[in-house]
Amino acid sequence: MESVKLKLIYPEDKIKEPILSKVCKSFNIEINIRKANVQESIGWLELEFIGKDEEIKKAMDFLKENGIEVLFLEGQIFRE
Repeated sequence: MESVKLKLIYPEDKIKEPILSKVCKSFNIEINIRKANVQESIGWLELEFIGKDEEIKKAMDFLKENGIEVLFLEGQIFRE
């Protein structure tokens, strides 16, 4: 099992969508939310994805395809 710490930034039009719920249902990863801030016009989460590299990569790609900005937290490097 691998672990990757990420920051997700949601644009205003995506804040009310259950995108993270879809990630949990669609990919074989565990999600540990560390910090979050959600407001009317923007939201962000700092979280950890735990699982196989392939599943983490698929989940990250899914988020990007759905308009979520995905950033690695300091010191994190994703292995291809």
